[in-house]
Amino acid sequence: MQDLELWTLDELCDHAFDIFEELAAENLSALDYSMYQQHADSRGFVDLVPPAEDWVEIMMQDLEPELQLEAQIGLSGEDGQADIVLARILLSREKHDALCHAQWRG
Repeated sequence: MQDLELWTLDELCDHAFDIFEELAAENLSALDYSMYQQHADSRGFVDLVPPAEDWVEIMMQDLEPELQLEAQIGLSGEDGQADIVLARILLSREKHDALCHAQWRG
């Protein structure tokens, strides 16, 4: 792993947001996309978490937890409501690995 060029966690968050914003209009419902557009500046978030187990089934291969992270992107809840996760994006920390798979809300 020493020879690999890795994204920092901040860079990976920015990368995930870029992917999300490029693909959101095509993959979210019109209502979810409109809600995101209205509230992204005040309530938008991205969380990097270890990949959920369902990615193994989706990808049909084992994951490398030290090199792959799941970015959860959405809107923080209001008035005690739960956060709304609009997309889960599986990404590689390695800058030259084009791994990118997304699961969209709905």
